Amino acid sequence: MSQSEFPRSAEGMVLFVQAKTKQKFAAIERPPPISRTQMWFLVAAFLATTPFIIKKLIAPDSPLREPIVWCSMAILVYFFSVSGGMHNIIRSMPLFMHDRNHPGKLIFFYQGSGMQLGTEGFVVGFLYTVVGLLLGFLTHFAPQIRSKLAQRIVMLLAIAISFLAVRKVISLDNWKTGYWIHAFWPSRWT
Repeated sequence: MSQSEFPRSAEGMVLFVQAKTKQKFAAIERPPPISRTQMWFLVAAFLATTPFIIKKLIAPDSPLREPIVWCSMAILVYFFSVSGGMHNIIRSMPLFMHDRNHPGKLIFFYQGSGMQLGTEGFVVGFLYTVVGLLLGFLTHFAPQIRSKLAQRIVMLLAIAISFLAVRKVISLDNWKTGYWIHAFWPSRWT
């Protein structure tokens, strides 16, 4: 059974067996994950606990009043955005796939622009997040360092790490798509 011909689900198996045996099968019935009684219980529990949750959230010592929580959530949203998390969810992209030539091995990076695995997006998103965090560090915390030598060392280190991260993103894109980025210098610079 070729992986590309039929989906990997019960319906796909039925289609495969129908194609091979020419037999008719009844529709596959799937019960809902939550019964009607369970749904009403969850709604009642939610309505009963909502006032207590709201009281906890608006209290003066609430976790929502901590800047660290908001900063962490902003970083997570940024990572989710640049890693293509929504693309992976919408297209149901797997994080990895099994190698057809070596069944015991996993493939995390797929060469070719026709398909993207979830791990590829997470690696690129991590590299972009590192560059963004270093930029934020340089603009907010590096100016507070008293020593000019320490400032320069921190800035050069951050620039070097950012350069390596962006270079790795570009090389992954070149490896995946086959397109190379060329520098176009002004004619009087050459």
